[in-house]
Amino acid sequence: MKKLIYALSIIFSIAFASSCNDLDVVPIGQLSDGNFPVSDEDAIAVTNAVYTTNIRISTALGYLFDLTTELEAGDEGNPNGGSGLISSIRWDPTNSYWASNWNRLYDIVTRANDVVDKIGSSNVVTPDLKKRLVGEAKFLRAYAYFYLVQAWGEVPLALHATDIAVPRTDINVVYKQIIQDLEDAAVALPAAAQYAAEDKGRATQGAAYAYLSKVYLVWGQTDVTADAATRKQRFTESVKNANLVTGYALEEDFLANWSRTNRNGKESIFSVQHIQGQYAAGDGGNHLVHCAIAEGLTNAKKSHVYAPSEKYYNDFDDRDQRKNGTYIKHVDDDGTGNSFTFTSFLRFRKYAGEVLTQAQILAAAQTRDINRTVIRYAEVLLLKAEAINERDGAPNAEAYEAINQVRRRAFKQFPVTSPAIEPGVELPGGLDYAGFKAKIQQERVFELTYEQNRWTDLVRWRILQKTLKGAVENGDIPASWGKQNVQPFNYRFPIPKAERDINPEGLWQNYGYDGYDPAKTGTDPYAGFE
Repeated sequence: MKKLIYALSIIFSIAFASSCNDLDVVPIGQLSDGNFPVSDEDAIAVTNAVYTTNIRISTALGYLFDLTTELEAGDEGNPNGGSGLISSIRWDPTNSYWASNWNRLYDIVTRANDVVDKIGSSNVVTPDLKKRLVGEAKFLRAYAYFYLVQAWGEVPLALHATDIAVPRTDINVVYKQIIQDLEDAAVALPAAAQYAAEDKGRATQGAAYAYLSKVYLVWGQTDVTADAATRKQRFTESVKNANLVTGYALEEDFLANWSRTNRNGKESIFSVQHIQGQYAAGDGGNHLVHCAIAEGLTNAKKSHVYAPSEKYYNDFDDRDQRKNGTYIKHVDDDGTGNSFTFTSFLRFRKYAGEVLTQAQILAAAQTRDINRTVIRYAEVLLLKAEAINERDGAPNAEAYEAINQVRRRAFKQFPVTSPAIEPGVELPGGLDYAGFKAKIQQERVFELTYEQNRWTDLVRWRILQKTLKGAVENGDIPASWGKQNVQPFNYRFPIPKAERDINPEGLWQNYGYDGYDPAKTGTDPYAGFE
């Protein structure tokens, strides 16, 4: 991993000097002469620049995809600030968080395009290295577009440095490009085990297959234009690609997925690398832990983001190691196991590492150097189980086995490929489509809370309003957090005003944020969702 981190630090100032404010941005490659790149080292450095924006976006993606759900609330002290407005579902196109995430994702796209165009056409770069670097860039471009299309729907599809002021593109066209990039990446990239130690953290063949499984599932569930046969074909592809994700295994200790000493461990398929001293501020750049525990464990003040209710903590079985792996309810004060602090306000524990004491937790909030999990093997197993249920209209033995492996690890029933010895660990047989889907939905909460999946899950399942409003109506969370403000148009984020000011013709606004233009959106695009 040192090679990747070292190269990133060398180009850090150049990379951020050229970060994009809109699609009309000077790509990194254009900063050099027409013969660039002139060496393999140049090609590696420019490809590494595609990864740099990922370092900056970890916290921001948490605000978009966690803070917008019933599982998280934030900025109680500043409810009318940018994150407070996002948390309480009072969304306005002028909120800076929309623009910052849009810009950073398109920064990844712009840099990836530069690699594909310049390195892909180079006669200087060693052929095998060129193949791999272009594969990395295509994976990262697909990664960025997958976030973009889920969050905003039709988005500009720019694939070359010359693509300027691109209009919004049909969703299915965007998805087809994502699939093509991931398929190209799967052919070009090595397996994780084939990378040298200094290159761990790069995109891999396994990451491409894992993303193909997820993209096909989401596309099949959300494409309102697809017929039954097309949806089934996409679910089939999702299962097929999940089965191609090999060479990974579940960590026995759930919290080993967020450990400084276990970076890119056996369960990690793709993670954002957060290394101490790499970020501009001198820390690791992952503020997800800082936002969750910046205020320490005091019972007098909440953190920037927090669980709005103990209901979700109490939903876990007490035997499930994910209960205290996801939330901080009590902490060993001194590591002796004799003195404990119990907190009134639940904090999220992921990204704090395998901590024991208050001092270690507070240190983690300052160093911010735990890798951000993007996709790991447990999620691939859940994707596979869900895709089988969608494809067949019912679960089969393979689907049960996939979800039960995740549950066996959670309950420390090893090996995870053998039947559990304790009752209540495995799902009971005989579930129909709806019953199994409900179990998958619950299992994703248990497994993936605070991993930037929840809002996109609620959207693809078409239960966003039902879930947020229901959480308030059922008394699961207080009305003061504002989650009941959710409306049908919150199935998409607003196009940032700053971007529309640059490209008003190409970037029409999403339905509901300033009325709607029937010529662009037709009738309510969310009618019948719930």
